[in-house]
Amino acid sequence: MVLAVFIVVFIGIRSVNYIYHLNWSGDQGSFATQALNIFRTRTPTLIGPEISATLNGRFIFQGPLIYYFFIFFLFIGGWNPVTASYLFMIFCSLMIIPLYYGVKKLINQKAALIIIVIYTLVPYYLNYTRFLWNTTLQLSLLPILILLMGLFKEKKQWTYLFLTAIWLGVLLQFHYQFILVIFGIFLYYFIFKKLSIFYILFFIFGLIIGFSPIILFELKHNFYNLQTMIMFVKNWDKVNKPGNAAMPHYYIALSFMGILGISGIFRERMKKFPSYVIFFSALFIGIYALIINVSKPKAAFWAPTSPWNYLAEKKIYDIIRATGMKKDFNIANLAYYDTKSVVVKYFMKRDSYQIDYEDYYHNKYLFVVTEGNKYLQTLSYEVAFFKPNKILNKWKINDRYDMLLLERI
Repeated sequence: MVLAVFIVVFIGIRSVNYIYHLNWSGDQGSFATQALNIFRTRTPTLIGPEISATLNGRFIFQGPLIYYFFIFFLFIGGWNPVTASYLFMIFCSLMIIPLYYGVKKLINQKAALIIIVIYTLVPYYLNYTRFLWNTTLQLSLLPILILLMGLFKEKKQWTYLFLTAIWLGVLLQFHYQFILVIFGIFLYYFIFKKLSIFYILFFIFGLIIGFSPIILFELKHNFYNLQTMIMFVKNWDKVNKPGNAAMPHYYIALSFMGILGISGIFRERMKKFPSYVIFFSALFIGIYALIINVSKPKAAFWAPTSPWNYLAEKKIYDIIRATGMKKDFNIANLAYYDTKSVVVKYFMKRDSYQIDYEDYYHNKYLFVVTEGNKYLQTLSYEVAFFKPNKILNKWKINDRYDMLLLERI
């Protein structure tokens, strides 16, 4: 009954103004496009998207499970980003069940209640369980890891440690900072718990299985990722690093597993924690979470600019579709850090528009999302080289941005 209440609350709070909070921007558009291509061509891949850091055109690739999870949720959601993201949010809510039983077995019941309160209501985790992304996928799968660890503690069977290690390898595919969690769990089992070398062998073998797609890719491509990592380390000052260490999504899984670790350290104190304190804490955090979600946000979570959200992307696509244009055009979005408008292009590829999506030199028409006349001064080649031109039409996207239809003359 308690878990059912938490699941309902989890879904209910996240459903408030859901479409206005929804993050479906550059990464989602890119991942979804690749997932759609894999699905349509039936061509499996051993690698996923690259990390943001680059050096001389070289990338480090993450695991392919990112794309396969996108395929799963998009397919059952009819390739509609809103439906797919909402289904993912429901999936996250159901993870309350393995999370509760996992923490209960691993630590105790009071700790389990506290952690599902945090997972359900704390704004940091609330925001990151509302949309599809590699780090949010990783967070959503942590409860299975915790359940496997709890089962190993309860039953003392090597198979559960083996499955735990496999799952650790699987989770590493979604974000490489998870290696810190793997290192911490290794220390927990083999330094503090002093498990035998017999278990170490199963642990390492399990990691290899879980991470096997990337390992196979490395073997087939002369250890491309490993060589790139070495290059990054040797030339760290020259690496292009678009993000920074303060970006909150880097710490989703690390922080959650850190909370689990702290709960384990203070397990005896948590056992004595009054139930009414947990109840009123959950009530207070829940009211706060509801209040900050009731107001309709001007921009989606992690939006590239403000005001901007999924509805703006959908409006752009609907306008383009209404024009009836099917060829000889392209689109540039100057509201974005990625000016190629990958979200709208996902819609177009989904609906089988047959244009050259990468060609900005020979297209006769160009849709440009711009703030006022700033497109005239842009250095983005998609627009800067589309000259001379004339304006054929103009549409208002929101209070800040318009979309122009330009014709090359």
